[in-house]
Amino acid sequence: MPRDVLEHSPLSGMDEYPIHQTTDPIRFLNTTDPRAFERYWFSAQSDDGELFFVCGIGLYPNLNRCDGYAIVVQDNRHTAIRAARTLGVDRSELTVGPMTARMIEPFTEWRLNCAPNDFGLEYDLAWRDTKRAVFGRQGPTEIPGQMNARLIHDWCGYETFGTIEGAISVHGKKFTLTPSRFRGSRDHHWGVRDGVGGAGHMLQTSSSSHLGQWVEFGDWSIWWHRVLYNLGDARQGAGKITPIDHKVRFDPVTRHLVEAVITNRLDNGEIREVHYEQIGNQIAYLRCGMYTGPDGKGTPAENYHHGSIAGDFIGGETFDLSDPAVRTEIAGFEDHLVRATCNGESAIGILECRNPVIYEMCEKGLPGFSFL
Repeated sequence: MPRDVLEHSPLSGMDEYPIHQTTDPIRFLNTTDPRAFERYWFSAQSDDGELFFVCGIGLYPNLNRCDGYAIVVQDNRHTAIRAARTLGVDRSELTVGPMTARMIEPFTEWRLNCAPNDFGLEYDLAWRDTKRAVFGRQGPTEIPGQMNARLIHDWCGYETFGTIEGAISVHGKKFTLTPSRFRGSRDHHWGVRDGVGGAGHMLQTSSSSHLGQWVEFGDWSIWWHRVLYNLGDARQGAGKITPIDHKVRFDPVTRHLVEAVITNRLDNGEIREVHYEQIGNQIAYLRCGMYTGPDGKGTPAENYHHGSIAGDFIGGETFDLSDPAVRTEIAGFEDHLVRATCNGESAIGILECRNPVIYEMCEKGLPGFSFL
């Protein structure tokens, strides 16, 4: 073990820096809620939609866990790798299994790596921000109809878009990523959210779904309920965007999203309608990355959730997305790669939702949701 673990615990090397916010060592949180988390998420997609990449790494200090995953979708093959380890005292070490995320310069540049492994997925990527990251709060959210109940969500963080450069290899096939052809989104969130730790810590099952928009146009972008501006833009901070109407079309077999028209109101009162069309079966099924789906479902094979895996673990698989039965089996929390069009401008982006919950919301005619 490193010397600071053996001799200085519960201190870590981070405690040498003047960054303390409480009277505890850095490794301790200001909450004892087991669902506390801190997570990084990255995506990358080619401008023609051929290759779709998603990865993430999360820390769960009150569960003493760290886990991460990566997913590549190409030519109807969905390849995932996931790993977990004991967190220990050093929360600055963003390595789990063969995967590593390393910050080069704050709000500017990251390196993402995955070493050779048994699941056919490797990468070596340089990420560079293009939009201004702005702090924002997402919670708290309480259980409807209950008083003095534990919060479902209470979290915050920031988001941005960027370009990606480097290489990804999937089952021996190598793809070269260049900044002119590959773009993506990343976020860094922390706080408390449901789904962390699995069934023993879960407060509710999902009866509704968000329909998140992550798309970067030339001089503006949508990340959920925020408008992000280019680095150096004269407009300060970030703008606000409110989706006011969602018209959605679904696959008649799986009842999963394939197209949407979302009408958004900007904070200046302007209305912008964005048309999203799914690109083939380019969908990242995030249950394979340990996100929780409807009815409390975790990973398709093991039913793992973020923060739920004890000890060291490396796993993964490849699915054939040309089979509707496979897509139905692994669905529950999805990032759909889409072509987005607004005011004559087109871009590659992501729509995020829970399938088939989003279909059920349109079927019920919930306010703001209907069939396209």
